[in-house]
Amino acid sequence: MIRESRLPLFYLSALAAVVLLVVLSLCAGAVRVSPGAIWSAVRGDTDGTAYKIVRFVRLPRAAAAVLCGAALASSGAIIQSVLRNPLGSPTVLGMNAGACLFTMLCAVFVPFASKILPFAAFAGAFVTLLLVCALGKKAGGSRSSVLLAGIAANTFFTALADVVTVFVPDTIYGRTAFKIGSLAGVQFSVLAPAAAVIALAVVAAFFLRNELDVLALGDETAQSVGLSVGAVRFCALVLAALLCGAGISFAGLVGFVGLIVPHSARVIVGNEMRHLLPASMLLGAALVLLCDVLSRVLFAPFEVPVGIVLSLVGGPFFVVLLLKERWARHD
Repeated sequence: MIRESRLPLFYLSALAAVVLLVVLSLCAGAVRVSPGAIWSAVRGDTDGTAYKIVRFVRLPRAAAAVLCGAALASSGAIIQSVLRNPLGSPTVLGMNAGACLFTMLCAVFVPFASKILPFAAFAGAFVTLLLVCALGKKAGGSRSSVLLAGIAANTFFTALADVVTVFVPDTIYGRTAFKIGSLAGVQFSVLAPAAAVIALAVVAAFFLRNELDVLALGDETAQSVGLSVGAVRFCALVLAALLCGAGISFAGLVGFVGLIVPHSARVIVGNEMRHLLPASMLLGAALVLLCDVLSRVLFAPFEVPVGIVLSLVGGPFFVVLLLKERWARHD
């Protein structure tokens, strides 16, 4: 953990890394665009090929990577803080499975309304969160109950999605594409509503940061100082669902961001939400941008979905984290 006096330098460095990765994202791809061509396009040269590539393909994609990374990392930071579990993430609470199921149902019953698919993903994450909170409250309201309810919801909604593919085989392709996670073909028209939801949820999370810090000390400690533990936990998890649903609505089930980034940010800036949230957002944006660039460069001219690259990075990290938790218990 770095000293608080050096945190501004860390934030500036992280922001500079995000800006550099955005520029790299605009340049890299099957058709390479030089920084000079990008600068010409920015200055108003709208006739060249570079402008069309940057404006209609790569700029929306870079913006999607930033929004997706920031949203999922923030969601994971809130979940881990509320549940006091470093392994907590939107996937553990079943939000991803709920979003996938609702997206498939929308594709089945409203096949010609593709523009509402992002809203279906958000609705799935939100409804799953409400169900998990209700089940957790019935089971005692503890953080362990919420985790177990999330695991049960994840299994149940995944099974329902499999049932849909059995009766409507045409949805297999859509489900596969959504589960892998990809930023290809994202447009600003899809990003706009998601960006608004992400901005509102992040602002609300900052207003709730002090309560989240108290809640992270434990239920008994929080209750002893007069904090309404159940209400704060519910509000925080609702914000996590909003961030998760908005993030995956245009990117699909991009995994491990909500697990890797908050854990890494906590090592750097500590547990206080006033530092953890902005650090998670910056590191999340940088991670997704980097993996998206690698997905286009490593196997060019072929492109690997960014979700696969993130899984290749996140899988070993998750194993190391599990082993670390086991060693900590034995110590």
